[in-house]
Amino acid sequence: MRWLGRLMTEQQESWLQVLKVVVAIALSWFASQLLLGIELPVFAAIAALLVVAPSVNQSLGKGIERSIGVLGGVVLAWLASLVLPPGPMMVLAVTVLAVIVARLLRLAPMAANQVPISAMILLALGAGSGPLFGFERVVETLIGAVIALIINLVVVPPVHHEPAERVMRELAHAIADAYERVDRSLTSAAPPQQLLEDARALRSGIQSTRGAMDALEESTRLNPRAKGLRGRLERDEQLLLTLTVLANRVIGMSRSIADRADAFGADASIAGDPTVRRIASESRRIAHEVRMLVDRQARDDGRTTSMPAIDGPLLTKPIEVPRPHPEHWVLIGALLEDVRQARESLAADAEGV
Repeated sequence: MRWLGRLMTEQQESWLQVLKVVVAIALSWFASQLLLGIELPVFAAIAALLVVAPSVNQSLGKGIERSIGVLGGVVLAWLASLVLPPGPMMVLAVTVLAVIVARLLRLAPMAANQVPISAMILLALGAGSGPLFGFERVVETLIGAVIALIINLVVVPPVHHEPAERVMRELAHAIADAYERVDRSLTSAAPPQQLLEDARALRSGIQSTRGAMDALEESTRLNPRAKGLRGRLERDEQLLLTLTVLANRVIGMSRSIADRADAFGADASIAGDPTVRRIASESRRIAHEVRMLVDRQARDDGRTTSMPAIDGPLLTKPIEVPRPHPEHWVLIGALLEDVRQARESLAADAEGV
């Protein structure tokens, strides 16, 4: 039954979205019957089904693509009916030709798929009825697309801020956990073998957060409910940039430790070196500051009022190295550079740069 899992998804549309689709189909159907006198306004229903999207911007784009695809399919089917004899082979030939024409014109995916579909349906329904039949199909499609767009404007889709905030917080805490693992690794005789692998897993978290931020940005376009959120979106983008830098730095620290893991077990002086102990302490402080980042932003944006004000200077401080380690100064130097860049990124975010 593994194939069944490929046909199902855990990402279900909300019931509000389903209701909007149902209402758009029904209104398009009855409007086409009333205005055009069509008994089965299939094109209007299909247009409404495809145009109602999670965001107003997507709905407008789908409406334009859908209308262009239908227009191209109708014109192609009508021209073919004038020069080719009717029959099954004509339907097949026009459908294949429609696919090729859409590819040559480099149409968008929805428009490219709609051209052969519209041509095939039109021929099946009766393209030989004359040019008026094709014109009515175009008008019918426009009715469905316009009604679907109006439904999306009246029943305003939500701004997808909560999913973006959730994955952003999860990413921040995962980064903080990675810095704490670096702290424990530097103060132990044997760093864990999974240290680097766990740190590299942060890259997938960054990709997921980037996807959630893109969905958030998409949901704000042409959305009346998005007024006043521009500053908040800019702060979210700045926070993601800071978290990306911090993730890259902790991956670099984890790689440096993993590459020299044998040295930790063979030379106890590394873990006891004052500079290494200070790097471990700074890693622990960075973990604290990372968690504070998302908490501070949640309070500043008004998403929570239960936590106290988070002010004051950063806990992290520049590390002074009075004397480099005689044998492992390269390792310590690489760790110091990663800590420096992480601290500067935190300081820049705190200043709103």
